[in-house]
Amino acid sequence: MAAWFIFWVTAIIAIGGQIPLIVAAWRLYRQPPTAPAHIPRSNGQADLAWTLVTALATVVLFGFAYLALP
Repeated sequence: MAAWFIFWVTAIIAIGGQIPLIVAAWRLYRQPPTAPAHIPRSNGQADLAWTLVTALATVVLFGFAYLALP
């Protein structure tokens, strides 16, 4: 019983953390470059891709953890 509780609490926390990261990466991806040319800017596509890959990997790990629960 405690394992299920811990699983769902961490799943909710992970989802609550991934959503703002995905939203921030999406905004960076959609934002036009407004900074001057000499100021470096992050690649929005790469940031969005890494954020989505990380979120997908988290879902896969939670899936395996769910299957391993008693």
